[in-house]
Formats: sequence, C-alpha cells, structure tokens
Amino acid sequence: MANATRSKIYKAEGIVLSRKDLGDSDRIVTLYTREFGRRRLVARSARRPNSQFAPHIELFTRVRLVGVKGKNLDVLTQAHTIETYPQLRDNLTAYAAAGWAIELIDGLSIDSESVPDAYASVTDFLQTLNDAKNSPEPLLSAITLRLLDIHGYGPELTMCTLCATHVKAGNHAFGPQHGGIVCKKCAESHNTDALHVNTLKLLRFTHREGLKGALRVRTDQRTRTELRRCLRSYLATVIERDISSARILERAQATGQAHALATNRTQRT
Repeated sequence: MANATRSKIYKAEGIVLSRKDLGDSDRIVTLYTREFGRRRLVARSARRPNSQFAPHIELFTRVRLVGVKGKNLDVLTQAHTIETYPQLRDNLTAYAAAGWAIELIDGLSIDSESVPDAYASVTDFLQTLNDAKNSPEPLLSAITLRLLDIHGYGPELTMCTLCATHVKAGNHAFGPQHGGIVCKKCAESHNTDALHVNTLKLLRFTHREGLKGALRVRTDQRTRTELRRCLRSYLATVIERDISSARILERAQATGQAHALATNRTQRT
C-alpha cells in the first residue's frame, strides 16, 4: 500500500495560471509545469490565514511543488516559491501582459502534456517582462508568436494565405480566420483587418528576433494597438475564446494616455 501511495507522488516546477475557491477553505490551483504540462491541484486550507500554501500560489508565481495524483484532482502537499516577479503586481500594464500570456498557454495546453520549450519560453517572458523598463507590448507580441509556433499555430507572415503569392512590405490585411497575412487584392473580397505597413514590419521583426529583439523595439501607439488587435482576433480563432486580459491592457493603455495628456497640458500652462 505504501509503494502504491509513493507511485502517485510527483515533484515538478510550475507557473501558477489561475486559482479557484473550493468549499469553505480550499483552492483549486492550475499550474503549467515543466515536467507534466498543465495540472490542477487542490490546495487544502489554502484560504485560511495561517495557510502554508497561501504565499506560494499567487498568480504568476513560479514554484517547486509536490503533488499526489487523485481520481479527479491532484492534491498539493508542498509548494515553495522560486520567483514572484513583483513588477507584474505593481504595474497594471505588465500585469495585463502577463495575464495575456498565461491565458494563452492555458488555452493552448492539454492536461498532463509536457512541452518543455513552451515552459521555458513563458518563464523567460515573465522574467524579461518583470525587468523591462519600456512598454511590455513588443514583449507580449514576441511571446504570443513564440507560443503559437511551438504549438503549431503560428500565423503566415510572408505569403498571402488566400492566393499564396509573396507579400511585399506594404499596407495589406490580416485574416484571423484565414491564418495570417492577406494581400490587398484578396482583402477586397474577404473579411479581414487592415494592416499598416509598419505593423506588418513589426510582426515580422518580432517573429524573427523574439524577446531579445522586442526589447529594442520603439514604436508608436497606433502600431501597437493595431498589432494587439490582430493578435487578439487571431488567438480567439485558435483557442476559441477571447483573451480577457486584453481588456485590462486596453484600459491600462487608455489610463496611461490620459495621464500623459494631462501631464502635457500641465507642463504647457
């Protein structure tokens, strides 16, 4: 009996994706682990003031854990924090960007399917985002494209997805339902989103250069907004649900723009 119990025990490293209350004092914690992909575990008494789990199962936290396999849900028996990424809790825009990334990995994942490259990419993104001083949106675009590529859903960025002709840099379109770039001619007769030449260039650059390249990106708000809209629409097609953190990101951006306008007016008077 003891051997059977031990065979159900496992150790892993993971990122906290979400939490949900269970009963009077427990929580269901969803983690994306390096060793086993997405796992859902019950943290007993996690909502009590003296809980040993509470500090270690906050959103985005990277933890080492010990779990026991259960019939319906696993049980969390130990959790120890590796990294908390404090900037993600102090900066609303960074928080929203991190939320977008974990919603995406959750939507792309299959329970208990390990994808080590995806785990490494997410942890690298969270650390880079935590340390970054500039707008997080280029980083967000980079991790979005990276995770899509890893899972086989990367958008086509060089050929028109409808007529298969090579698309030169210019004002074209993006077709979420068509899998990527659509040339100007095909866009006239299909439902697509307008794509300015600068947005297409940024898409291609970010896809090619990844997070390191994204750290060097300096672009205008219009381009960032258009790119975010295209990726959001594409993700809704791939994972079949909207990225709710996108709404937080939009509000954070709007608040930031309003603050900047108010500051400029104050400086001019």
